[in-house]
Amino acid sequence: MIEKTEKIIMLKDFYGPLLTQKQQDALNLYYEDDWSLSEIADSMAISRQGVYDLLKRAEQALLDYEQRLCLLERFSLTREHLDKVIMLLNDIKSADRQKIEGALEIIRAIDDLI
Repeated sequence: MIEKTEKIIMLKDFYGPLLTQKQQDALNLYYEDDWSLSEIADSMAISRQGVYDLLKRAEQALLDYEQRLCLLERFSLTREHLDKVIMLLNDIKSADRQKIEGALEIIRAIDDLI
């Protein structure tokens, strides 16, 4: 469950402005503030089923945006490559050519992503 929650929150960070304000509010309350469907329903003056449907539509919209635009995927790959570069560069003691070449290869991969 944590994995899904983190993914939805990250997708919302990337694509949230493309959702309606009502969808953004419901996602914030449910995923970030940990409100129940009943609490959100009371706050938004709609039924629990309405909140559930609103959340599912918003989640699906986020997944559709990611499928088309791949911003989260690119961000994750970039972050992964940067972490590798940092590790490699931290391990370089002197003119260790093999590690330097590894760092340069990863930097080139990042350049291709950007």
